[in-house]
Amino acid sequence: MEAVAPCPNPYFPLEEGLTLTYRAGRSSQMVLSTHGVTPTPEGLTGKVAVKLKGRQGETDATCSSLGMSTGLGGLEGTLLSASGMDVQVVSSEGVAVPAPSSMVLGGTWKNSLSVKLQPPVGKTGGIRPIIATTFDKESTVVGEEEVTVAAGTFKALKVKNIVTARASRPGSEGRSMESYIWFAPGVGIIKFATPESTDLELLKVERPQPAQAKSSGKEKRPVKKAAADKKGTSAP
Repeated sequence: MEAVAPCPNPYFPLEEGLTLTYRAGRSSQMVLSTHGVTPTPEGLTGKVAVKLKGRQGETDATCSSLGMSTGLGGLEGTLLSASGMDVQVVSSEGVAVPAPSSMVLGGTWKNSLSVKLQPPVGKTGGIRPIIATTFDKESTVVGEEEVTVAAGTFKALKVKNIVTARASRPGSEGRSMESYIWFAPGVGIIKFATPESTDLELLKVERPQPAQAKSSGKEKRPVKKAAADKKGTSAP
């Protein structure tokens, strides 16, 4: 089997203009989009923007031989950027999505995100407590499935996540949550679910129209004109 190049990572495509629209919760929509993609000696860099419930956030993203990493950890940290909270990243370790060679049955990886959160101005009567929290995540590829969502049917990897949230101080006990994410190659996340509910479902995939396709209509016009000229000259 031919090895897959690490960048762009097929399970988290850092692709200029890629826009993914999701159903979030029961009726909200979330939009993830990628822009500012630039080649680097190590791979690619760019920005991932998220829009949710009228709010928006953005984080840096990097693709390398190790995998995909963002300034806000994985999906959970990216969602925090659009929560309305002020988010200050204290530290971020590990990758959000590993290199394609690790995205196989039984493949595992870890990442950790420590942040300081503050409620937005005007929401807490002028009091803005700082909440220091660390999110530790362990992920394991547990299977490959054909998954049908609103955007279509995809062959996807099913990844089990155990996320533990704890106060950022030594000896703090954490609270763990189990969730599952389905990744489709060439698209990325198509579904996110907890044992109780499906919290994200892909509705639509949008990519910019290639420049060649945009100009193809213009290229045909001279051909038509030439044909018309030929017809005119051959008339008796």
